[in-house]
Amino acid sequence: MKFSSIAGLYALAGLVAPGQAESPTPVTKATVSDKANLGFATQNGGTTGGAGGTVTTVSTLAQFTAAVAEKNTAPMIVFVQGIISGSAKVRVGSNKSILGLPGAGFTGIGLQVKKQKNVIIRNIKSSSVVAANGDALTIDQSTNVWVDHCEFHSAKGTDKDFYDGLLDVTHAADFITISHTFFHDHWKTSLVGHSDSNAAQDVGRLRVTYAHNHWRNVGSRAPSVRFGTAHVYNSYYQDVSSAINTRMGARVVVESNAFRGVKDAITSADSDEVGTAVARDNDLGGAVSKAPAGAFGVAAVIPYQYALLGSAAVPGRVPGEAGAILTFAPVGGNGTGTVPHLRRMKTGRARLW
Repeated sequence: MKFSSIAGLYALAGLVAPGQAESPTPVTKATVSDKANLGFATQNGGTTGGAGGTVTTVSTLAQFTAAVAEKNTAPMIVFVQGIISGSAKVRVGSNKSILGLPGAGFTGIGLQVKKQKNVIIRNIKSSSVVAANGDALTIDQSTNVWVDHCEFHSAKGTDKDFYDGLLDVTHAADFITISHTFFHDHWKTSLVGHSDSNAAQDVGRLRVTYAHNHWRNVGSRAPSVRFGTAHVYNSYYQDVSSAINTRMGARVVVESNAFRGVKDAITSADSDEVGTAVARDNDLGGAVSKAPAGAFGVAAVIPYQYALLGSAAVPGRVPGEAGAILTFAPVGGNGTGTVPHLRRMKTGRARLW
C-alpha cells in the first residue's frame, strides 16, 4: 500500500498531521485572536468571531446586551468579568467573541445566536436558566459557531421541564463545534434538531462536532441528533441515563470515548425513524450500544482531520481539561487572565494599547 504523503498516513488513522491545527496537548492559555481549530467550525471559511475588532469588558447585563447586539455586525471581542445574574434572553450578533475572564459567566441568562454567523463563546460558566428564558445557549439558523472551554449546568432536583436545554442546535444551524466543555447536573442536555417534522429545513445541515467534552450527571441528550451529522470524540460520560441518541436519519460518528455509570451509551430512540452510528474505540464500561450501525463512510461525512486520545486515555485526561479553565491575554499580555492592555474609556468600551 502506498501513500502520497505523510499527511495521508495520519488521516488514515484519524490523526492530525504535523503542522496542522488541532493539538492533542492540553490548552489552558488563549488569546483574543484564536480561531476555531477543530471540528466543523473550521469549515465553510472557518470561525474567527470578533478577531481584529473592538475590545470591550462588561460586568452588567445592560453592558453585555449592548455589546453583543445583533444590529452591530462589526467584529467585537467582549470580555465578561464576574458573574452576571438576571432573568433574560440575550441575542448575540454576528462576528462576536464572548470570552470569560476567570470565574466569569451568567446565572439565569439564556444566550441565543439566531440567524447569525461567525461567533465564538469561550471560558463562560452558565447556570440555572429557566425554560422561560430558553436554553442556556441556543444556536438557531446560524453558521460557524465555536463553543469552547465552557461550563453549563442547572440542577436535577427539579422537574425536568423547569429548565430547557443547556446547549441546543436547531433550525438548520451548521458548521458548529462544541469542545472542551463541561455539562453537568441537568436533565435535557444538548439537542441537535428540534423536531421530527423539520426535515425540509434540516436535512443536509446540522453538522456539529462534540470533542473533548465531559458529561456528568445528566439525564439525556448528550447529544440527541435529528437529521444532521454529528461527530462525538474524545469525550467522557459519567452517570448518564441516555447519552448519544441518533434519530430521524441522523448520522453520528462516535469514537475514542469512555462511559462510566451509563445506561444507554449509543441508542436510537424517541422518534418514528431511527438514525445510525459508526462507533470505533469506545470504552462502554458496561453500557449498552444499540443504535443501528451506519453504512456511510466516515471520510465522506467528516471533512476535517482530528487527533484521537484513545478511549483508555479519556478518563484521565478529559475531566481536567474541560470547562472554563482558560486564561486570556492580548498580544503582548502577561497570560494571567487579566487584560493588562485594555484601557476602559468613558463609553465603557476598551481598546488595545
